[in-house]
Amino acid sequence: MPERQPIIPSGTSHNPNLSPGMRVGDFLFVSGHVSTDASGNVGGIGDCEAQSRQIMSNIRDVIAAAGGRMEDVAKITCFLTNMDNYPAYAKVRIETWPSNPPASSTVGVSALVKPEFLVEVEAIVRLPD
Repeated sequence: MPERQPIIPSGTSHNPNLSPGMRVGDFLFVSGHVSTDASGNVGGIGDCEAQSRQIMSNIRDVIAAAGGRMEDVAKITCFLTNMDNYPAYAKVRIETWPSNPPASSTVGVSALVKPEFLVEVEAIVRLPD
């Protein structure tokens, strides 16, 4: 079995209870990200589009730290606390991958870890050789 390697982007404060990403062989599993910046500040309170933009930026940072690009993402899963916010999230997803998008699932959930979070996204990435 390939060795597991935690991926922590530069400038991100390390949380010993969570790896932002975990590389296993050629695959990177990106943890569910919410709308916090590298300092832990929550952005986009009440604004799903703004939260989605911060999340995609967070995911991009993890992938870059592992040597990949957003184009390497094979699958994403989105968790929304209110399905009425789907168009705002989908707008950002389409801007992030305007062509050749990854496989995608969106799930409605009753809550995330903090009530101010409206959306969370995780990703599976096939890293280049």
